[in-house]
Amino acid sequence: MSYDQFLRFIFPEGMFDYFELSDFKEKSDRVEIYFEEKNIHPQEYATDNLESKGFYEQVRMQDYPMRGRSCLLFIKKRRWFNHSTGKYVSRNWKLVAEGTLITTEFASFLKALDRLSRS
Repeated sequence: MSYDQFLRFIFPEGMFDYFELSDFKEKSDRVEIYFEEKNIHPQEYATDNLESKGFYEQVRMQDYPMRGRSCLLFIKKRRWFNHSTGKYVSRNWKLVAEGTLITTEFASFLKALDRLSRS
């Protein structure tokens, strides 16, 4: 089993279609895992002229404990400038959850991510 296969086993199916692992920190009481959204334009803006403009403020989520330590996920959602409309846009996670064949676990993850990024 490769490293990539192992990560895909641990995290929700579909996670690595949209995110890449950017960092991992092992602390005495917790594990911190950092993800960044890939620079893949959202489907709903396929005909627009988008330019990546970095990320929104990262969101922190608690995940299942690992090896007796709490596990924190730090996730950065990407934003794009839409030159066609003059506005910033991001991926609509509700559309992803409804419009694709993803697991219930990943859909729950996306809903939590969307909820946390709005608070």
